[in-house]
Amino acid sequence: MEPNNEPTSSDNEPSTSNKDPLDILLQSMEFLEQYADSVVSYSSRYNSTYSFSYSPDNLTGKARKYPQYGDFADTFMLRTYGKWWRESEAIQPNYMPQDSWEIESEDFVVVKYEFPVVPTKVIIYETYNPGAVVRLYGRLTGCDWHLLYETYPERPETIPKNAARCFTPPLRRIKKIINELRIELNQSLLTNCTGLDAVLLAGYRPLSKIQLYLLTDGLEKTPGPNLKSKQSCTDLSMAEGQVNYFEMLPYEIILHIFKFLDLKSLFRCAIVNQMFYQVTLDPTIYKALALKKYWMKVDNKTLKFFQRRCTMLKKIDLSWCGNNCMITEDFFQDFLRTSGTQLTHLSVGSCDFIRNVSLGAMAKCPHLVDLRLNNCQPSSWTFTLLSELQKLQSLDLCGTNICSDSLIKILKANPHLRHLIIDHCQNLSQVDDIFETLSNYNPKLVALSAWKVRTATPRGIQFLSRCHQLRELDVGWVLVLAETSNCLERIAHGCKDLRRLIISNWRNLTDHELLPIITTCKNLHQLDLLGIRNISPELVGYALASLPHLKLLDISFCSKITMDEVMLWSRLYPMVIILRHLDDGFIY
Repeated sequence: MEPNNEPTSSDNEPSTSNKDPLDILLQSMEFLEQYADSVVSYSSRYNSTYSFSYSPDNLTGKARKYPQYGDFADTFMLRTYGKWWRESEAIQPNYMPQDSWEIESEDFVVVKYEFPVVPTKVIIYETYNPGAVVRLYGRLTGCDWHLLYETYPERPETIPKNAARCFTPPLRRIKKIINELRIELNQSLLTNCTGLDAVLLAGYRPLSKIQLYLLTDGLEKTPGPNLKSKQSCTDLSMAEGQVNYFEMLPYEIILHIFKFLDLKSLFRCAIVNQMFYQVTLDPTIYKALALKKYWMKVDNKTLKFFQRRCTMLKKIDLSWCGNNCMITEDFFQDFLRTSGTQLTHLSVGSCDFIRNVSLGAMAKCPHLVDLRLNNCQPSSWTFTLLSELQKLQSLDLCGTNICSDSLIKILKANPHLRHLIIDHCQNLSQVDDIFETLSNYNPKLVALSAWKVRTATPRGIQFLSRCHQLRELDVGWVLVLAETSNCLERIAHGCKDLRRLIISNWRNLTDHELLPIITTCKNLHQLDLLGIRNISPELVGYALASLPHLKLLDISFCSKITMDEVMLWSRLYPMVIILRHLDDGFIY
Protein backbone atom coordinates (compact mmCIF):
# COMPACT_ATOMS: atom_id res chain seq x y z
CA MET A 1 0.00 0.00 0.00
CA GLU A 2 1.41 3.34 -1.07
CA PRO A 3 1.82 6.03 1.54
CA ASN A 4 -0.61 8.94 1.54
CA ASN A 5 1.33 12.03 0.42
CA GLU A 6 -1.54 14.50 0.82
CA PRO A 7 -0.86 17.22 3.37
CA THR A 8 -2.68 16.96 6.65
CA SER A 9 -4.61 19.86 8.20
CA SER A 10 -1.72 20.53 10.53
CA ASP A 11 0.60 20.96 7.54
CA ASN A 12 -1.48 23.93 6.35
CA GLU A 13 -1.20 25.76 9.65
CA PRO A 14 1.86 27.76 10.65
CA SER A 15 4.06 26.16 13.20
CA THR A 16 3.33 27.15 16.77
CA SER A 17 6.99 27.91 17.18
CA ASN A 18 6.71 30.61 14.50
CA LYS A 19 3.77 32.32 16.15
CA ASP A 20 4.12 35.43 18.24
CA PRO A 21 4.03 34.37 21.93
CA LEU A 22 1.47 37.11 22.53
CA ASP A 23 -0.92 35.60 19.95
CA ILE A 24 -0.64 32.19 21.60
CA LEU A 25 -1.39 33.70 24.99
CA LEU A 26 -4.35 35.78 23.76
CA GLN A 27 -6.09 32.68 22.38
CA SER A 28 -6.64 31.49 25.95
CA MET A 29 -8.14 34.78 27.15
CA GLU A 30 -11.60 36.32 27.20
CA PHE A 31 -12.33 39.05 24.62
CA LEU A 32 -14.00 42.01 26.31
CA GLU A 33 -15.54 45.32 25.21
CA GLN A 34 -16.14 47.91 27.91
CA TYR A 35 -16.94 51.59 28.30
CA ALA A 36 -15.13 53.99 30.61
CA ASP A 37 -15.97 53.52 34.26
CA SER A 38 -14.60 56.83 35.62
CA VAL A 39 -12.58 59.93 34.73
CA VAL A 40 -9.18 60.15 36.42
CA SER A 41 -7.93 63.58 35.34
CA TYR A 42 -8.17 66.25 32.64
CA SER A 43 -6.40 69.43 31.61
CA SER A 44 -9.40 71.71 31.00
CA ARG A 45 -13.16 71.77 30.65
CA TYR A 46 -15.93 73.97 29.27
CA ASN A 47 -18.08 74.36 32.37
CA SER A 48 -17.38 74.65 36.08
CA THR A 49 -16.86 71.59 38.26
CA TYR A 50 -20.33 72.16 39.74
CA SER A 51 -21.98 71.55 36.39
CA PHE A 52 -22.55 68.30 34.50
CA SER A 53 -23.01 70.14 31.22
CA TYR A 54 -20.10 69.32 28.87
CA SER A 55 -18.36 67.67 31.84
CA PRO A 56 -15.50 65.15 31.44
CA ASP A 57 -17.66 62.76 33.50
CA ASN A 58 -19.97 62.53 30.50
CA LEU A 59 -17.37 60.25 28.90
CA THR A 60 -18.28 57.44 31.30
CA GLY A 61 -20.76 54.76 30.31
CA LYS A 62 -22.30 53.99 26.94
CA ALA A 63 -22.77 56.53 24.16
CA ARG A 64 -25.88 58.59 24.81
CA LYS A 65 -26.09 60.70 21.66
CA TYR A 66 -24.26 58.82 18.92
CA PRO A 67 -25.10 58.62 15.98
CA GLN A 68 -26.74 62.02 16.38
CA TYR A 69 -24.63 65.07 15.51
CA GLY A 70 -24.75 68.36 17.37
CA ASP A 71 -23.85 70.46 20.39
CA PHE A 72 -25.06 68.26 23.26
CA ALA A 73 -24.63 69.30 26.89
CA ASP A 74 -24.37 65.66 28.03
CA THR A 75 -21.15 65.11 26.06
CA PHE A 76 -17.60 66.21 26.91
CA MET A 77 -16.35 69.44 25.36
CA LEU A 78 -13.35 71.70 25.72
CA ARG A 79 -13.46 75.43 25.23
CA THR A 80 -10.60 76.61 23.03
CA TYR A 81 -10.55 75.82 19.32
CA GLY A 82 -9.21 77.26 16.08
CA LYS A 83 -6.09 79.30 15.50
CA TRP A 84 -7.46 82.58 16.88
CA TRP A 85 -6.98 81.39 20.46
CA ARG A 86 -3.28 81.10 19.71
CA GLU A 87 -3.22 84.76 18.71
CA SER A 88 -3.99 85.91 22.25
CA GLU A 89 -1.25 87.94 23.89
CA ALA A 90 -1.84 86.01 27.12
CA ILE A 91 -1.07 82.61 25.58
CA GLN A 92 1.96 80.83 27.01
CA PRO A 93 5.06 81.33 24.84
CA ASN A 94 7.10 78.33 23.72
CA TYR A 95 10.05 78.24 26.12
CA MET A 96 12.12 75.95 23.87
CA PRO A 97 11.13 76.39 20.19
CA GLN A 98 13.76 73.92 18.92
CA ASP A 99 12.02 71.14 20.87
CA SER A 100 8.47 71.79 19.71
CA TRP A 101 5.92 69.09 18.80
CA GLU A 102 5.12 68.12 15.22
CA ILE A 103 1.48 68.14 16.27
CA GLU A 104 1.04 69.58 19.73
CA SER A 105 -1.22 68.01 22.32
CA GLU A 106 -3.16 70.96 23.73
CA ASP A 107 -5.43 69.11 26.17
CA PHE A 108 -5.92 65.66 27.64
CA VAL A 109 -8.43 63.54 29.51
CA VAL A 110 -7.72 60.24 31.29
CA VAL A 111 -10.47 57.62 31.66
CA LYS A 112 -10.38 54.39 33.65
CA TYR A 113 -11.98 50.99 32.98
CA GLU A 114 -13.16 48.26 35.31
CA PHE A 115 -11.12 45.43 33.81
CA PRO A 116 -7.53 45.58 32.51
CA VAL A 117 -7.09 44.14 29.00
CA VAL A 118 -4.50 43.74 26.28
CA PRO A 119 -5.81 46.50 23.97
CA THR A 120 -6.83 45.59 20.44
CA LYS A 121 -9.28 48.38 19.61
CA VAL A 122 -10.41 51.76 20.89
CA ILE A 123 -13.56 53.48 19.63
CA ILE A 124 -14.09 57.17 20.37
CA TYR A 125 -17.63 58.38 19.68
CA GLU A 126 -17.31 61.90 18.27
CA THR A 127 -20.65 63.68 18.05
CA TYR A 128 -19.49 67.21 17.24
CA ASN A 129 -16.65 68.57 15.09
CA PRO A 130 -14.61 65.34 14.96
CA GLY A 131 -10.88 65.26 14.35
CA ALA A 132 -9.30 66.59 17.55
CA VAL A 133 -7.74 63.33 18.84
CA VAL A 134 -3.99 63.31 18.09
CA ARG A 135 -2.56 60.75 20.55
CA LEU A 136 -3.64 57.83 22.72
CA TYR A 137 -1.71 56.37 25.65
CA GLY A 138 -2.57 53.36 27.79
CA ARG A 139 -1.34 51.96 31.09
CA LEU A 140 -2.17 49.79 34.05
CA THR A 141 -2.85 52.09 37.01
CA GLY A 142 0.41 53.05 38.67
CA CYS A 143 2.61 51.71 35.85
CA ASP A 144 4.30 53.34 32.85
CA TRP A 145 2.35 54.85 29.96
CA HIS A 146 2.61 53.30 26.50
CA LEU A 147 1.90 55.14 23.25
CA LEU A 148 -0.97 53.44 21.42
CA TYR A 149 -1.68 55.89 18.62
CA GLU A 150 -0.22 59.07 17.17
CA THR A 151 -1.38 61.02 14.15
CA TYR A 152 1.07 62.30 11.56
CA PRO A 153 1.03 65.70 9.85
CA GLU A 154 1.87 64.21 6.45
CA ARG A 155 -1.23 61.98 6.60
CA PRO A 156 -4.19 64.28 7.29
CA GLU A 157 -7.54 62.64 7.97
CA THR A 158 -10.59 63.07 5.78
CA ILE A 159 -13.30 64.01 8.25
CA PRO A 160 -16.97 64.23 7.22
CA LYS A 161 -18.51 67.64 7.80
CA ASN A 162 -21.51 67.89 10.10
CA ALA A 163 -21.58 64.16 10.81
CA ALA A 164 -20.83 62.07 13.89
CA ARG A 165 -18.30 59.30 13.61
CA CYS A 166 -16.84 56.33 15.44
CA PHE A 167 -13.13 57.05 15.43
CA THR A 168 -11.17 53.80 15.56
CA PRO A 169 -7.46 54.71 15.50
CA PRO A 170 -4.96 52.03 14.44
CA LEU A 171 -3.34 50.93 17.69
CA ARG A 172 0.27 49.95 18.21
CA ARG A 173 0.69 46.37 19.38
CA ILE A 174 1.89 46.19 22.98
CA LYS A 175 2.56 43.24 25.30
CA LYS A 176 0.88 44.93 28.23
CA ILE A 177 -2.47 45.08 29.96
CA ILE A 178 -4.08 48.49 30.48
CA ASN A 179 -7.07 49.85 32.36
CA GLU A 180 -6.50 53.57 31.75
CA LEU A 181 -6.61 55.51 28.50
CA ARG A 182 -5.21 58.99 28.05
CA ILE A 183 -6.73 60.88 25.11
CA GLU A 184 -4.76 63.90 23.91
CA LEU A 185 -6.45 66.50 21.73
CA ASN A 186 -5.59 69.41 19.49
CA GLN A 187 -8.49 71.62 18.34
CA SER A 188 -6.43 74.26 16.54
CA LEU A 189 -7.57 73.06 13.09
CA LEU A 190 -11.26 72.85 14.05
CA THR A 191 -13.86 75.55 13.55
CA ASN A 192 -15.50 74.87 16.89
CA CYS A 193 -15.25 72.65 19.97
CA THR A 194 -15.13 68.90 19.52
CA GLY A 195 -17.72 66.78 21.31
CA LEU A 196 -16.92 63.32 22.69
CA ASP A 197 -19.76 61.03 23.77
CA ALA A 198 -18.06 57.84 25.00
CA VAL A 199 -14.85 55.80 24.74
CA LEU A 200 -14.94 52.03 24.23
CA LEU A 201 -11.91 49.87 24.97
CA ALA A 202 -11.76 46.36 23.52
CA GLY A 203 -9.16 43.69 24.24
CA TYR A 204 -8.28 40.41 25.89
CA ARG A 205 -8.75 40.02 29.62
CA PRO A 206 -6.47 37.71 31.65
CA LEU A 207 -8.45 35.00 33.46
CA SER A 208 -5.73 33.57 35.69
CA LYS A 209 -2.70 34.63 37.68
CA ILE A 210 -0.35 32.84 35.30
CA GLN A 211 -1.76 34.81 32.35
CA LEU A 212 -1.40 38.02 34.32
CA TYR A 213 2.20 37.14 35.18
CA LEU A 214 3.07 36.38 31.56
CA LEU A 215 1.71 39.75 30.45
CA THR A 216 3.41 41.78 33.16
CA ASP A 217 6.76 39.95 33.33
CA GLY A 218 7.06 36.78 31.33
CA LEU A 219 6.66 38.10 27.78
CA GLU A 220 9.13 40.88 28.46
CA LYS A 221 11.79 38.24 29.13
CA THR A 222 11.26 36.55 25.76
CA PRO A 223 14.68 36.55 24.06
CA GLY A 224 14.98 38.68 20.97
CA PRO A 225 17.70 39.94 18.65
CA ASN A 226 20.57 41.71 20.36
CA LEU A 227 20.46 45.22 19.00
CA LYS A 228 23.32 46.53 21.12
CA SER A 229 26.64 47.03 19.46
CA LYS A 230 29.85 45.83 21.03
CA GLN A 231 30.68 49.37 21.99
CA SER A 232 28.29 51.37 24.14
CA CYS A 233 28.87 54.48 22.07
CA THR A 234 30.40 55.60 18.84
CA ASP A 235 33.75 57.32 19.00
CA LEU A 236 34.47 60.03 16.49
CA SER A 237 38.14 59.11 16.47
CA MET A 238 39.21 58.98 12.86
CA ALA A 239 41.17 56.29 11.15
CA GLU A 240 44.87 56.81 10.65
CA GLY A 241 45.55 59.49 8.08
CA GLN A 242 42.09 61.09 8.40
CA VAL A 243 41.35 64.43 10.04
CA ASN A 244 38.38 65.15 12.34
CA TYR A 245 37.59 68.69 11.29
CA PHE A 246 34.78 68.97 13.85
CA GLU A 247 37.26 68.73 16.72
CA MET A 248 39.23 71.57 15.18
CA LEU A 249 36.32 73.96 15.69
CA PRO A 250 36.55 76.36 18.65
CA TYR A 251 34.56 75.28 21.69
CA GLU A 252 32.34 78.35 21.36
CA ILE A 253 31.27 77.33 17.84
CA ILE A 254 30.40 73.77 18.91
CA LEU A 255 28.49 75.15 21.88
CA HIS A 256 26.56 77.53 19.64
CA ILE A 257 25.55 74.62 17.38
CA PHE A 258 24.40 72.52 20.33
CA LYS A 259 22.08 75.30 21.49
CA PHE A 260 19.89 74.63 18.44
CA LEU A 261 19.37 70.95 19.33
CA ASP A 262 16.32 69.45 20.99
CA LEU A 263 16.74 67.45 24.19
CA LYS A 264 16.76 64.04 22.50
CA SER A 265 19.51 65.12 20.13
CA LEU A 266 21.52 66.56 23.01
CA PHE A 267 21.38 63.29 24.93
CA ARG A 268 22.42 61.35 21.85
CA CYS A 269 25.39 63.65 21.39
CA ALA A 270 26.37 63.12 25.02
CA ILE A 271 27.19 59.45 24.34
CA VAL A 272 29.21 60.07 21.16
CA ASN A 273 32.51 60.90 22.82
CA GLN A 274 34.02 62.70 25.80
CA MET A 275 34.28 66.05 24.05
CA PHE A 276 30.58 66.07 23.12
CA TYR A 277 29.66 64.96 26.63
CA GLN A 278 31.49 67.92 28.14
CA VAL A 279 29.74 70.33 25.77
CA THR A 280 26.31 68.97 26.77
CA LEU A 281 27.11 69.84 30.39
CA ASP A 282 27.45 73.54 29.61
CA PRO A 283 24.78 75.44 31.59
CA THR A 284 24.25 78.02 28.83
CA ILE A 285 22.46 75.31 26.81
CA TYR A 286 19.87 74.92 29.55
CA LYS A 287 18.64 78.46 30.00
CA ALA A 288 15.22 77.22 28.85
CA LEU A 289 13.63 73.79 29.31
CA ALA A 290 10.30 72.58 27.89
CA LEU A 291 9.50 69.17 29.39
CA LYS A 292 5.74 69.04 28.78
CA LYS A 293 6.33 66.96 25.65
CA TYR A 294 8.01 64.31 27.82
CA TRP A 295 5.41 64.29 30.60
CA MET A 296 5.29 60.47 30.74
CA LYS A 297 9.02 60.23 31.63
CA VAL A 298 9.69 63.22 33.90
CA ASP A 299 10.16 62.28 37.54
CA ASN A 300 12.39 63.06 40.54
CA LYS A 301 15.40 61.54 38.78
CA THR A 302 14.83 63.87 35.83
CA LEU A 303 14.90 66.93 38.07
CA LYS A 304 18.03 65.66 39.78
CA PHE A 305 19.65 65.03 36.38
CA PHE A 306 19.05 68.62 35.29
CA GLN A 307 20.11 70.20 38.58
CA ARG A 308 23.84 70.04 37.80
CA ARG A 309 23.21 71.48 34.32
CA CYS A 310 20.64 74.18 35.10
CA THR A 311 22.70 76.69 37.03
CA MET A 312 21.64 79.45 34.60
CA LEU A 313 18.01 78.37 34.12
CA LYS A 314 15.59 81.14 33.12
CA LYS A 315 12.52 79.31 31.82
CA ILE A 316 11.04 75.89 32.54
CA ASP A 317 7.77 74.27 31.45
CA LEU A 318 6.79 71.28 33.61
CA SER A 319 3.13 71.23 32.58
CA TRP A 320 1.48 67.79 32.83
CA CYS A 321 4.66 66.36 34.39
CA GLY A 322 5.24 64.45 37.62
CA ASN A 323 1.72 63.27 38.37
CA ASN A 324 0.99 60.14 40.40
CA CYS A 325 3.93 60.89 42.73
CA MET A 326 6.53 60.79 39.93
CA ILE A 327 7.62 64.20 41.24
CA THR A 328 7.33 64.99 44.94
CA GLU A 329 7.10 68.42 46.53
CA ASP A 330 10.41 67.96 48.32
CA PHE A 331 12.29 67.31 45.06
CA PHE A 332 10.54 70.20 43.31
CA GLN A 333 11.30 72.55 46.20
CA ASP A 334 14.94 71.49 46.17
CA PHE A 335 15.11 71.98 42.40
CA LEU A 336 13.79 75.54 42.66
CA ARG A 337 16.15 76.28 45.54
CA THR A 338 19.25 75.18 43.59
CA SER A 339 18.28 75.92 39.98
CA GLY A 340 15.58 78.57 40.24
CA THR A 341 17.52 81.50 41.61
CA GLN A 342 17.45 83.22 38.19
CA LEU A 343 14.10 81.80 37.06
CA THR A 344 11.85 84.21 35.14
CA HIS A 345 9.27 81.86 33.54
CA LEU A 346 7.63 78.88 35.26
CA SER A 347 4.75 76.75 33.98
CA VAL A 348 3.35 73.86 36.04
CA GLY A 349 -0.15 73.47 34.58
CA SER A 350 -2.09 70.35 35.65
CA CYS A 351 0.69 69.19 38.00
CA ASP A 352 -0.75 67.44 41.05
CA PHE A 353 2.48 67.81 43.06
CA ILE A 354 1.90 71.57 43.31
CA ARG A 355 0.71 72.01 46.87
CA ASN A 356 1.33 74.42 49.72
CA VAL A 357 5.07 73.83 50.01
CA SER A 358 5.49 74.37 46.26
CA LEU A 359 3.88 77.80 46.36
CA GLY A 360 6.23 78.79 49.15
CA ALA A 361 9.20 77.69 47.02
CA MET A 362 7.92 79.71 44.04
CA ALA A 363 7.60 82.77 46.23
CA LYS A 364 11.38 82.54 46.80
CA CYS A 365 12.04 83.04 43.06
CA PRO A 366 12.24 86.83 43.07
CA HIS A 367 12.75 87.26 39.31
CA LEU A 368 9.57 85.51 38.14
CA VAL A 369 7.70 87.47 35.48
CA ASP A 370 5.59 84.63 33.99
CA LEU A 371 3.84 82.10 36.28
CA ARG A 372 1.38 79.47 34.97
CA LEU A 373 -0.54 77.53 37.64
CA ASN A 374 -3.61 76.50 35.66
CA ASN A 375 -5.55 73.56 37.12
CA CYS A 376 -3.28 73.24 40.17
CA GLN A 377 -5.05 72.74 43.49
CA PRO A 378 -3.11 73.97 46.55
CA SER A 379 -5.11 75.20 49.53
CA SER A 380 -6.86 78.45 48.65
CA TRP A 381 -5.23 80.43 51.45
CA THR A 382 -1.65 79.49 50.48
CA PHE A 383 -1.87 81.50 47.26
CA THR A 384 -1.24 84.51 49.49
CA LEU A 385 2.40 83.42 49.60
CA LEU A 386 2.75 84.52 45.98
CA SER A 387 2.26 88.14 47.07
CA GLU A 388 5.99 88.06 47.89
CA LEU A 389 6.59 88.18 44.12
CA GLN A 390 6.77 91.72 42.78
CA LYS A 391 7.75 91.41 39.11
CA LEU A 392 4.93 89.33 37.66
CA GLN A 393 3.78 90.28 34.16
CA SER A 394 1.76 87.14 33.30
CA LEU A 395 -0.27 85.08 35.77
CA ASP A 396 -2.45 82.10 34.80
CA LEU A 397 -4.68 80.81 37.60
CA CYS A 398 -7.33 79.13 35.42
CA GLY A 399 -9.24 76.43 37.28
CA THR A 400 -7.51 76.98 40.63
CA ASN A 401 -9.28 77.47 43.96
CA ILE A 402 -7.66 80.82 44.77
CA CYS A 403 -9.82 83.09 46.90
CA SER A 404 -10.50 86.79 46.37
CA ASP A 405 -8.37 88.07 49.27
CA SER A 406 -5.30 86.15 48.10
CA LEU A 407 -5.65 87.35 44.51
CA ILE A 408 -6.10 90.97 45.57
CA LYS A 409 -2.88 90.81 47.61
CA ILE A 410 -1.00 89.39 44.61
CA LEU A 411 -2.37 92.10 42.30
CA LYS A 412 -1.39 94.89 44.68
CA ALA A 413 2.17 93.53 44.90
CA ASN A 414 2.66 93.35 41.11
CA PRO A 415 2.09 96.72 39.43
CA HIS A 416 3.65 95.55 36.15
CA LEU A 417 1.08 92.80 35.53
CA ARG A 418 0.05 92.65 31.87
CA HIS A 419 -1.80 89.32 31.49
CA LEU A 420 -4.21 87.76 34.01
CA ILE A 421 -6.22 84.55 33.49
CA ILE A 422 -8.77 83.63 36.18
CA ASP A 423 -11.19 81.46 34.15
CA HIS A 424 -13.24 78.98 36.21
CA CYS A 425 -11.89 80.27 39.55
CA GLN A 426 -14.98 79.35 41.53
CA ASN A 427 -13.81 80.66 44.92
CA LEU A 428 -13.63 84.26 43.69
CA SER A 429 -16.63 85.70 45.48
CA GLN A 430 -15.60 89.37 45.23
CA VAL A 431 -14.94 89.80 41.52
CA ASP A 432 -16.00 93.47 41.57
CA ASP A 433 -13.30 94.16 44.17
CA ILE A 434 -10.77 92.31 42.02
CA PHE A 435 -11.65 94.44 38.99
CA GLU A 436 -11.38 97.59 41.09
CA THR A 437 -7.94 96.47 42.31
CA LEU A 438 -6.84 95.91 38.72
CA SER A 439 -7.91 99.42 37.77
CA ASN A 440 -6.05 100.97 40.72
CA TYR A 441 -2.88 98.87 40.96
CA ASN A 442 -2.32 97.32 37.50
CA PRO A 443 -2.46 100.14 34.94
CA LYS A 444 -0.37 98.17 32.40
CA LEU A 445 -2.96 95.39 32.08
CA VAL A 446 -3.23 94.25 28.44
CA ALA A 447 -5.25 91.02 28.65
CA LEU A 448 -7.83 89.83 31.17
CA SER A 449 -9.67 86.51 30.91
CA ALA A 450 -12.36 85.93 33.53
CA TRP A 451 -14.54 83.33 31.79
CA LYS A 452 -17.37 82.06 34.01
CA VAL A 453 -16.30 83.59 37.31
CA ARG A 454 -20.00 84.50 37.49
CA THR A 455 -20.01 86.98 40.38
CA ALA A 456 -19.29 90.24 38.57
CA THR A 457 -21.75 93.11 38.23
CA PRO A 458 -21.88 96.07 35.82
CA ARG A 459 -20.39 98.21 38.58
CA GLY A 460 -17.29 95.99 38.71
CA ILE A 461 -16.88 95.80 34.95
CA GLN A 462 -16.95 99.59 34.74
CA PHE A 463 -13.73 99.71 36.75
CA LEU A 464 -11.90 98.02 33.86
CA SER A 465 -12.42 101.13 31.73
CA ARG A 466 -9.54 102.67 33.71
CA CYS A 467 -7.15 100.06 32.25
CA HIS A 468 -6.49 102.13 29.16
CA GLN A 469 -3.97 99.66 27.67
CA LEU A 470 -6.47 96.78 27.73
CA ARG A 471 -6.56 94.98 24.35
CA GLU A 472 -8.19 91.64 25.29
CA LEU A 473 -11.18 91.25 27.57
CA ASP A 474 -13.02 87.99 28.23
CA VAL A 475 -15.96 88.44 30.60
CA GLY A 476 -18.18 85.73 29.15
CA TRP A 477 -20.83 84.31 31.50
CA VAL A 478 -19.85 86.61 34.38
CA LEU A 479 -22.82 88.90 35.01
CA VAL A 480 -25.09 88.00 37.91
CA LEU A 481 -27.59 90.80 37.22
CA ALA A 482 -30.01 91.08 34.32
CA GLU A 483 -29.16 94.69 33.43
CA THR A 484 -25.82 95.74 31.96
CA SER A 485 -26.09 99.46 32.73
CA ASN A 486 -23.67 101.55 30.64
CA CYS A 487 -20.57 99.47 31.47
CA LEU A 488 -19.81 98.64 27.81
CA GLU A 489 -19.99 102.31 26.85
CA ARG A 490 -17.42 103.13 29.53
CA ILE A 491 -15.22 100.21 28.39
CA ALA A 492 -15.39 101.49 24.81
CA HIS A 493 -14.27 105.01 25.74
CA GLY A 494 -11.62 103.87 28.21
CA CYS A 495 -10.15 100.98 26.17
CA LYS A 496 -10.22 102.20 22.58
CA ASP A 497 -7.53 99.76 21.44
CA LEU A 498 -9.64 96.72 22.36
CA ARG A 499 -8.96 93.85 19.94
CA ARG A 500 -10.69 90.86 21.52
CA LEU A 501 -14.00 91.13 23.36
CA ILE A 502 -15.88 88.09 24.67
CA ILE A 503 -19.21 88.84 26.32
CA SER A 504 -20.91 85.47 25.86
CA ASN A 505 -24.33 85.04 27.50
CA TRP A 506 -24.94 88.68 28.35
CA ARG A 507 -28.49 87.70 27.52
CA ASN A 508 -30.29 91.02 27.92
CA LEU A 509 -27.75 93.18 26.12
CA THR A 510 -29.36 95.48 23.53
CA ASP A 511 -28.20 97.10 20.31
CA HIS A 512 -28.02 100.45 22.06
CA GLU A 513 -25.65 99.13 24.74
CA LEU A 514 -23.38 97.36 22.25
CA LEU A 515 -23.22 100.19 19.70
CA PRO A 516 -20.45 102.21 21.48
CA ILE A 517 -18.07 99.24 21.22
CA ILE A 518 -18.59 99.02 17.45
CA THR A 519 -18.30 102.75 16.80
CA THR A 520 -15.25 103.33 19.04
CA CYS A 521 -13.11 100.14 19.12
CA LYS A 522 -12.08 99.99 15.45
CA ASN A 523 -9.23 97.53 16.05
CA LEU A 524 -11.47 94.65 17.11
CA HIS A 525 -10.29 91.31 15.70
CA GLN A 526 -12.64 89.00 17.62
CA LEU A 527 -16.13 89.70 18.88
CA ASP A 528 -18.01 86.96 20.74
CA LEU A 529 -21.73 87.65 21.17
CA LEU A 530 -22.83 84.06 21.81
CA GLY A 531 -26.23 83.82 23.50
CA ILE A 532 -27.15 87.51 23.26
CA ARG A 533 -30.76 87.09 22.18
CA ASN A 534 -31.78 90.69 21.60
CA ILE A 535 -29.21 91.94 19.08
CA SER A 536 -30.62 92.67 15.66
CA PRO A 537 -29.42 91.82 12.13
CA GLU A 538 -28.95 95.53 11.52
CA LEU A 539 -26.41 95.82 14.34
CA VAL A 540 -24.49 92.74 13.16
CA GLY A 541 -24.40 94.07 9.60
CA TYR A 542 -23.17 97.43 10.87
CA ALA A 543 -20.43 95.70 12.90
CA LEU A 544 -19.21 93.75 9.86
CA ALA A 545 -19.13 96.89 7.73
CA SER A 546 -17.51 99.10 10.40
CA LEU A 547 -14.75 96.87 11.83
CA PRO A 548 -12.01 96.59 9.18
CA HIS A 549 -9.79 94.18 11.19
CA LEU A 550 -12.53 91.76 12.28
CA LYS A 551 -11.55 88.08 11.84
CA LEU A 552 -14.05 86.20 14.00
CA LEU A 553 -17.66 86.96 14.87
CA ASP A 554 -19.59 84.49 17.03
CA ILE A 555 -23.36 85.02 16.91
CA SER A 556 -24.38 81.54 18.01
CA PHE A 557 -27.75 81.30 19.79
CA CYS A 558 -28.63 84.86 18.72
CA SER A 559 -32.27 84.09 17.98
CA LYS A 560 -33.04 87.16 15.84
CA ILE A 561 -30.34 86.28 13.29
CA THR A 562 -31.45 84.06 10.40
CA MET A 563 -29.25 81.72 8.39
CA ASP A 564 -30.08 83.57 5.18
CA GLU A 565 -28.54 86.70 6.68
CA VAL A 566 -25.46 84.77 7.81
CA MET A 567 -24.96 83.31 4.32
CA LEU A 568 -25.23 86.77 2.79
CA TRP A 569 -22.68 88.23 5.22
CA SER A 570 -20.35 85.29 4.53
CA ARG A 571 -20.33 86.22 0.83
CA LEU A 572 -19.92 89.94 1.50
CA TYR A 573 -17.18 89.53 4.12
CA PRO A 574 -15.23 86.39 3.16
CA MET A 575 -12.28 87.30 5.42
CA VAL A 576 -14.45 87.06 8.55
CA ILE A 577 -15.29 83.71 10.16
CA ILE A 578 -18.92 83.93 11.22
CA LEU A 579 -20.07 81.29 13.69
CA ARG A 580 -23.81 80.68 13.91
CA HIS A 581 -25.16 77.66 15.74
CA LEU A 582 -27.50 75.27 13.94
CA ASP A 583 -28.87 71.86 14.81
CA ASP A 584 -26.39 70.32 12.38
CA GLY A 585 -23.36 72.51 12.99
CA PHE A 586 -21.95 75.90 12.08
CA ILE A 587 -21.72 77.88 8.87
CA TYR A 588 -18.91 80.23 7.85
